[in-house]
Amino acid sequence: MKHRKHGIEGTVAQTVLYICLAIIVALVLMPLIITFLYSLKLPYEHMLSVWDWPSDPQWGYYVDAFNAIWGNMFNSLIVCVVTTLGVVLFSSITAYVFSRHKFFGKEVLFSLVLALMMVPSVLTMTPSYLTVLNIGIFDTRWALILPGIAGGQVGAIFLFRTFFSQQPSSLFESATLDGANDLVMYAYITLPLAVPVLIIQALGTFSLMYNDFLWPTLVVRNDSIQTLMPRLKYIAETVNMTKPGVSYAMYLLAGIPLAITSLIGLKYFINGDYASGMKL
Repeated sequence: MKHRKHGIEGTVAQTVLYICLAIIVALVLMPLIITFLYSLKLPYEHMLSVWDWPSDPQWGYYVDAFNAIWGNMFNSLIVCVVTTLGVVLFSSITAYVFSRHKFFGKEVLFSLVLALMMVPSVLTMTPSYLTVLNIGIFDTRWALILPGIAGGQVGAIFLFRTFFSQQPSSLFESATLDGANDLVMYAYITLPLAVPVLIIQALGTFSLMYNDFLWPTLVVRNDSIQTLMPRLKYIAETVNMTKPGVSYAMYLLAGIPLAITSLIGLKYFINGDYASGMKL
């Protein structure tokens, strides 16, 4: 007699589960679908039904949108990539020291680092702004990059130290007996074993910097080096006012880098690389 499944594995439960997942996916995709349809519609069609397919899809709107935002998007990518590399590099070195070395006051110092996580970012905005002014990097890309690197250290150090501490000590003991120094062990043991967590942190930093709106507005005045998010609303409202579909095309194009990074991160979560690495 065939065993009948019960509970969450039962037919009814699985049917309800799939229905709920379908509803969630539909709700998530709905804004994207509407934006995509609007990006192809002629101006008068924006007054018609939301779900009507455009009578004459205006694919040329995407060319206009790209030409309008590519400069600021390029600035965002430069700032995000450099900041992400800086955060991952410096925080991983600091975390390696905390996880592999014993020195006086280590735990106290690490506790002080973690205490910074309890300080709201809005409280550090004024001191950061004054620092940017005093060191002469106002209205430059460094005004975005250096505070971004500094601000991303605390959370990254905590994550990396937790991960590095779980790496097998026997590997480092063997490397020490073979004459390896800290630089060698950091580069050839710690980092290769930590690739999943490094990538997850990098993607998180990239997304945070790419979406940042307030800080770039405060420290950058030159539109030629401004990042995308502070400029997107202005560009969408002023460029091609007779073609509202261009604005919707801009919103979709602006999200492409984040979609790519999300897919990369999703790959590691689905494969279980991140979770398995945390269990070393």
